Amino acid sequence: MDYVTLKNINKTYGSYQASTDVNFSIEKGKLVALLGPSGSGKTTILRMIAGLEKQDSGDIIIDGKVVNDLPGSKRGIGFVFQNYALFRYMTVAENIATGLKIQKVPKKQIKEKVEELLELVSLKGLGDRYPSQLSGGQRQRVAFARAIAPNPQLLLLDEPFAAIDAKVRQELRSWLKEMITNLGITSIFVTHDQDEAIEVSDEIILTNKGRIEQIGSPSDIYANPRTSFTANFFGHNAVFKDYKGLRSFEQVDDFDEVLIRPEFVRIYKENESQQFAATSSPGKVVNVVFRGDYSEITVKVGDKVIVGSRSMGETPVSVGEDVYVLVYRLILTKDNDVSILDNYVLLGDEVFM
Repeated sequence: MDYVTLKNINKTYGSYQASTDVNFSIEKGKLVALLGPSGSGKTTILRMIAGLEKQDSGDIIIDGKVVNDLPGSKRGIGFVFQNYALFRYMTVAENIATGLKIQKVPKKQIKEKVEELLELVSLKGLGDRYPSQLSGGQRQRVAFARAIAPNPQLLLLDEPFAAIDAKVRQELRSWLKEMITNLGITSIFVTHDQDEAIEVSDEIILTNKGRIEQIGSPSDIYANPRTSFTANFFGHNAVFKDYKGLRSFEQVDDFDEVLIRPEFVRIYKENESQQFAATSSPGKVVNVVFRGDYSEITVKVGDKVIVGSRSMGETPVSVGEDVYVLVYRLILTKDNDVSILDNYVLLGDEVFM
């Protein structure tokens, strides 16, 4: 069942078109990422859902009700801001209790609810501290607890991990997904980080220049881009104007660009046996970057610089070493259309898995 629906939403700021004919629906209980580059319109969409901005035209429907003229405070929404927006002179417990006090919940129930939420967000015993006494990750947990304290049916999060360092951000991603899944709250979070969206969300809504570019599960939208923007936005692509020198691909004449993702590439040392030697191309290693559990290998194949990887369990390669490169898939773009071109020797083989 759909819990949030946007129909034909348009929004301008002066001459700037921030949202153009935006349409999508979100199922109840799903965690959805609004993903896109800066200026793509994702935050505008979030703010319109929250009632912080008013669309010029179109309908916003929450739980079956058109809420166009309903103030944000009446929409049953919890909001987590990028900069936490905690009250500096209130304790953690007082911050969490803010929405409950507005609802005029009895003091005893507020105290019980706050203690319950402190335990839920792993901050038990820290209720008397002030935000300045907490780490960035802890402050974000307080902001999350405050947002869900009034029992909202919809949770909106605006770049919730942007102000947190990388290690804590990784931990909070997993924590947030688990919390929201357990609570069953329909949730929408804005991010420009494709890895974050892929890891955390049930579904991704990709925005571009105020429009919805593509909607789908993380696996589907990554593996099956339907537009050139989507194909270029996801993955770490090497981009070329042709694919001459790469073996065993049908010749297609009408396209703009060729994209090769690292996961489409296998790199072999000269002395390693290859099942598909006849379809591999010779190359020379020009760079090796250690990434922990794998090494990122940059190889020059003819006039093309292609990036692949080798795992820790494989024999290392060195800069200047001659290797063989097996490319098994290409993404071709034409205007805003996309087609997938597979290495015809490998079709149906497990190398595609």
